[in-house]
Amino acid sequence: MDIIEVSSSNPVSVQKYSTTSLESFLKQKGEPKEYKIINNDQKHLSSPAWTKFGFPAKRVGDDAYQRIDVFASCFNCKSTYSYQSDGSGSTKHLLRHICSKASLSTSVSAANIVEAPIDKFTQPKAASSSIKLSIQDSMKIRDEFTKWFCSSIRPFNMITDPGLKDTLQIIVDMCQKYRGPIDIDDVLVSATTISTNVAKLAHDYRSLIKPILIRQAEWGALTVCPDLWTDNYQNINYLGLTIYFVDSDYKLYSFDLCCSRFNEVDKTGASVLQ
Repeated sequence: MDIIEVSSSNPVSVQKYSTTSLESFLKQKGEPKEYKIINNDQKHLSSPAWTKFGFPAKRVGDDAYQRIDVFASCFNCKSTYSYQSDGSGSTKHLLRHICSKASLSTSVSAANIVEAPIDKFTQPKAASSSIKLSIQDSMKIRDEFTKWFCSSIRPFNMITDPGLKDTLQIIVDMCQKYRGPIDIDDVLVSATTISTNVAKLAHDYRSLIKPILIRQAEWGALTVCPDLWTDNYQNINYLGLTIYFVDSDYKLYSFDLCCSRFNEVDKTGASVLQ
């Protein structure tokens, strides 16, 4: 294990520390403590690791402690890691610490409550008690769907589209909210209304997804996958980008970031990066 020299307030006194020795010092009992963990007092802390980590410090006088550089320690279990505090240090290894993971799991759960409506993409809705339809009503709905698909020549697998299910569920919930029938003309919107709403809705969801992706990137848990494909009819090349990450509960999520025309002469990595 690397031994790092750290000077105290007295320039004559020089001590050598390792992560193991500091953990041992920090766990020592008794008052006043010779060693303790102090907060990272920087004004702008971008990493959530500092909610669980601080800097080890040595007592140099009554209620006075001097920070020991190039180390970071967990407030809870006193585990100590090497950390470059000159601005070039990374907190990825601190975020992988078990105490940080437990804290981040709680904060992500709380964030999911605040960051709705993105929950509809990342969190399944909790099951609620519902009234069972009669056989006659179920058959009537089935027949209406069948007539719609046949008369409008729609694909049968459209019935399994998640968007259709989500939309119908919202309508059912609204009927329950208003405790009565809703005028169907108040529910349906025109094709023009939907097309003009695309840009606004896309902007809203980008603003919700952006902080989540930044957080995953800071944790080193974000993967960006390019997808190159060709429209054989018009012979046009396209490049799509999909991102993947796994949250603290080990759930896999993916988002399609973009898809645009690919005009480079080849499909090498260098061309994709351009």
